[in-house]
Amino acid sequence: MKTAVLLLVAAGTAKRDEDLHALAARTRTEHRPAVARSAARAAKASRLLADHGHLLPPDLREKGQDLLNEHEFRLHAALDSANPGPALAAIEKREAGYLKAFRKLGGEGAVSKARKLPKDEERTKLRATREVLFEATGIDAEEPVWGAPFRALEGLFRAGHPVSSLAEREAPMEALGVSAKFFEDGTALTKRYHVALQPPCDCWTFGRDAVIKQAKIVAKSLKAPPLVDAWLDSIEADDARKLPSVGFGVSVEDGACKLYVLNYGGHELPPLPLVDALPRTARKQDRASSVMVSVEWKFGDMKTQQMRQYAVEAASGDVSVARQTQDERFAGDELVAALDGAFGVGQSEDIAVTAPFQYDKATTPPVVAAPLAKSGLKLKRQDGNIDSNAETDAKLAALLKAPGADAWLARSRVVRHALSNVQFGEGFVTLYRHPTVFGFVDPSSAPQHLALRNALAKNTRATRRRLDETRSSSGYLDDVTHCDEAIELFLDRAVWGANELDSTCKRDSDLAANAGTCPISCQDDVACLVVACSDCALVDVACDEAIDTAAYPELARHVGGDVDSYDDLDIEDVPAGKIVRLPCGDSGLFNTMNLWGPDGCKYPYYGFMPVDTLCDECSSMYAAREAVLDGLWDGPCNEDDPPGDDDSLTLPSNYPGCGCDCADFLRRDLSTACTATSCINVAQQYAPANSVCAGSDFKWDTTAAGCTDLYGTGTQFDSTWSGHACLDSTGATTVVQDASATCYQTQASISEADLVDYKANPKQCAVKPIYEEDDDDADGGSELVMSGGLVAIGLTFTGITIAAIANAVQEQCALGPTIVYEAGTTHPYYISPNLCTIGTKTFSSDKTVRDASPRKVCRKFCEAASEKGKLALKHVQGLTCYCKRR
Repeated sequence: MKTAVLLLVAAGTAKRDEDLHALAARTRTEHRPAVARSAARAAKASRLLADHGHLLPPDLREKGQDLLNEHEFRLHAALDSANPGPALAAIEKREAGYLKAFRKLGGEGAVSKARKLPKDEERTKLRATREVLFEATGIDAEEPVWGAPFRALEGLFRAGHPVSSLAEREAPMEALGVSAKFFEDGTALTKRYHVALQPPCDCWTFGRDAVIKQAKIVAKSLKAPPLVDAWLDSIEADDARKLPSVGFGVSVEDGACKLYVLNYGGHELPPLPLVDALPRTARKQDRASSVMVSVEWKFGDMKTQQMRQYAVEAASGDVSVARQTQDERFAGDELVAALDGAFGVGQSEDIAVTAPFQYDKATTPPVVAAPLAKSGLKLKRQDGNIDSNAETDAKLAALLKAPGADAWLARSRVVRHALSNVQFGEGFVTLYRHPTVFGFVDPSSAPQHLALRNALAKNTRATRRRLDETRSSSGYLDDVTHCDEAIELFLDRAVWGANELDSTCKRDSDLAANAGTCPISCQDDVACLVVACSDCALVDVACDEAIDTAAYPELARHVGGDVDSYDDLDIEDVPAGKIVRLPCGDSGLFNTMNLWGPDGCKYPYYGFMPVDTLCDECSSMYAAREAVLDGLWDGPCNEDDPPGDDDSLTLPSNYPGCGCDCADFLRRDLSTACTATSCINVAQQYAPANSVCAGSDFKWDTTAAGCTDLYGTGTQFDSTWSGHACLDSTGATTVVQDASATCYQTQASISEADLVDYKANPKQCAVKPIYEEDDDDADGGSELVMSGGLVAIGLTFTGITIAAIANAVQEQCALGPTIVYEAGTTHPYYISPNLCTIGTKTFSSDKTVRDASPRKVCRKFCEAASEKGKLALKHVQGLTCYCKRR
């Protein structure tokens, strides 16, 4: 079904591109270049959507198609207008926004990585659940010791989402692998599994802090020796390097435990203690070669451990090559020959192991090599298939003649991985069902999508620090701006719903009951965006001219496919001379809100434009007015086309028509900021010295003196698309309608009081952390204490709700949903008399409190309910008010 949908999308895209190119050929000669450029950009945007559309939730795929459809409509409308030239110019100025939008749909820089990820609708729905673990291994995930690695995996994928049930599990199947060891005497070890807390790919991650936190909980549950803690500490501290793959394996019957670390993608292993003392494998490895190292111990022995190193051939070859590279280690081995004949040997493992030793950081005896007790082979995929196959399993069972192997092969097929590895030694053989392909992400799963976006798009502080160190002297971008971070955070909150403990805007705005309204949670997020981007806060914009590989030969590796201009690159890869850091301003707010704001938070439903301009400089104010009048991002001047497809929604009185906010915006007197010689090219004003950009959307040249785009004596209100309803023409003069004229007022507007409050207390807009510092569990409970008042634990308590336990632990009380919004009043938010209980103490308010914003009314309630000022506001989450002890 998914393939059919993608084919239909691709067919529609191809048809649209063909129509636009045909339109260019039919257009009047003077307009053909502009139409051709528009057609090329639309085709690029279409390909960007096709490249990573399978990773997007359905509503965002629809958003992408809507943007393409709107572009096509605007282009036709421009050509049919009385003055096509200015209309086409307006479109061309704003088309870069579409391309940026399509890149942003997957995250900055996501497209090139997304192309490498596999596409398989069925496998994206596979989950590593407790039932799968038990069926394949017989291990109960609730078992305090042996279930700890699995619970850590669950904890990562539950993080950031309110847990209504402990049965909610979202980890992908590729995070789980199983194995079994069979002996000649008929005994077997079948209660064995491993989990990847961080996979060996740029396909999903929850970040270094979350992964190491869960890993340390597992290590404590498995009573790991000191070297394990030392390795985890080293990985945690080494945030300048790529986070390696990290996982745990356990074998219940013999009490074996393992921490493994694997580098990938050409990145070096972190400087793990004693790793350089490992015996060398037969193949000489450097630190960036693909190699897995592990610490192994027996449960309960917190002193003794071994280290092991696994190296795999870089390229597949037949078994004879494997024998030669391992000093004829397999020579004469009939089993290897049989395996090679029946299945093919893709690669051979090269293993080195130490003798058991003790480690206490201060006095560690010399680490010595131990004789090899096993060797391994990696099997080729059968018919290119990574899925388990009953016929292949039966062939292998017959070949091995290992008692019990056939039963285990049938039972373990539930994990859906084909047999990946065979290891054997004196009197035993071990079979593995390990994932070999990663990146089957389900876009309908919010935790999986968050993990995907983290891997594809997120730049951690460590990455930024590394950029600072390596690029500040070479002329590249140094750091990310506060406003850019705020825009990314707004996307996380309003578009992705990445962390519902931080914001419920995405969930609230998707509710049918909230259609045509801006939920309180979203109003808060919009206000935080405005505050962060006020006062001429800066954003980074790349020049949209073609990449000059002669001037920047290091960029040649990026050019190709849909990457041909500087603005196609990840912003970190753009040379400083091709980046302008300019004010976000009102035009930036309009762009962000019209692209990414929930429909109910746009005009004519919600007035997101503040009273004061976001930047009071001439060039920024001029650009904002031009953006509104061009109308591609109509912002407050939406006069006859409400967002969304629901025609039954209630619209403001006097709509369609001039918006009061639009009229107020157009009445802003630019002469207070502009003089006749003021530069109105904001890019020219802010571009770095001695740089040139000759793009179609951005142009600057700071190698010459002065600015050629000047304000002069002022400009006419030349409306290309929108704002007509607010403009009156008298002869050759166009003015904004009189303040006494009729206009429509949105039902709700951004709270000016909130803006003042948030600016004075910016911590209110900070991301609320998923993990608290004190959630440590050594007894297998794998506790996650989350700041939103919810806790996911491995135990159930009769008669006590999970949320109540969390609130008690955090010394807070939650009232929710209790904040009520009443339109048409000066203080529209109120909380009725209510109770607030922390532990055994109940506080009460005996009066209704009102104020201008959710936070202010929550603060009033906490103060009213407290006893001699003992309660204070903690935070507001959606319609829920949280109070805390002072």
